[in-house]
Amino acid sequence: MGKLKYVFIFFAVSVMNVMSLFAIRVTHGPYLCNMSPNSVTVVWITDKPAVAWVEYMEAADKSFYCEEHPQVYDCVNGRRRALSTLHRVTLKNLKPGMRYQYRIFSKETLQWNSDGDVRFGKTVASNVYSAKPYSFRTFGNTDENVSFVMFNDIHGRNEVMETLAGSVDFTALDFVVFNGDMSSSVESEEQLFADYIDTAVDLFAKETPIMFCRGNHEPRGKFSYSLIDYFPTSDGHFYQLYKVGDVCFLVLDCGEDKVDSDIEYSGLADFDAYREEEAEWVNKVVQSDVFKQAKARIVLSHIPFTTGDWHGALHLRKLLLPVLNRSNIDLMLSGHEHVYSFHPVNDELRFPTIVNDNETLVKCNINQNGIQVEVIDLKGNVVYEYEF
Repeated sequence: MGKLKYVFIFFAVSVMNVMSLFAIRVTHGPYLCNMSPNSVTVVWITDKPAVAWVEYMEAADKSFYCEEHPQVYDCVNGRRRALSTLHRVTLKNLKPGMRYQYRIFSKETLQWNSDGDVRFGKTVASNVYSAKPYSFRTFGNTDENVSFVMFNDIHGRNEVMETLAGSVDFTALDFVVFNGDMSSSVESEEQLFADYIDTAVDLFAKETPIMFCRGNHEPRGKFSYSLIDYFPTSDGHFYQLYKVGDVCFLVLDCGEDKVDSDIEYSGLADFDAYREEEAEWVNKVVQSDVFKQAKARIVLSHIPFTTGDWHGALHLRKLLLPVLNRSNIDLMLSGHEHVYSFHPVNDELRFPTIVNDNETLVKCNINQNGIQVEVIDLKGNVVYEYEF
């Protein structure tokens, strides 16, 4: 009997160990995006379907366990998601310029027999016991300084992004811009994270938000339809207006660079109509008081408006350059060409434009003295400097 007892205990422990190997895990993230003075979206992935939520508090010199915290769930139209491994929680009604601490939770959904009979398993949460909670600072309404860096045309080369990041103190930044072609195409969730998001999470994105600007390569690939789910916005469009302190950032979505009928798109491209819709939106946005009264106005567009005779660039210039030329734009930041260039104001282009290389980083600081820009190479050297 004694031996049977020990066999049973050994078997039970073995089963528990095996079960623990298959317990739900966070496989990617979390990372921050779609930041505003009053909200932010937290995104992460689990290896099993789960109900997910975020708890948060205003940052303070006390334990995260000090009290109950608000719980904000990943919901869709009044229902908490329970069958997804992709989790997106938007925290709302936050205070501008306030630092918050947060913790993510995922409770595994084991079985859905009916709406009244859903079985749940273990809950996994980020560590706030032996590590500090993740934190972020919302965009301020009237910040004296706004700082960010910009990556572009990484094309899945994590080693390039990591090397460029070596010269950056991400804790001193308001956000990080991904200005297009971070991937060469978007084929799967795993590839999306392997190309650059995992590296971004390791470097900064748990606490410093991403401002995402789609390039001409991100619309490519069978998983590209789902890209907006990983960089969600308030209205489901990639083109956005963000206000950070007294600065407005107009994020454009350039679309593809060739004609819609090009053989490479298999008849699936419809970017001319999309850019026309975007142009209508831009015309309205630049007339808003928020945009007009900003201390500075910066445009992010993967494809520059400076040169190029491919259809995408020509169509962008035709639709958007006239309205931007009369909208007091202070600076445009672009990529796409894989060669660095600077374009001062001229008769055709009424705002300076920096076209960043695919192996340099743009660092930008905006304060009462204007806009200071540094272009930094892989060795950490400042190779170009500008003031506007």
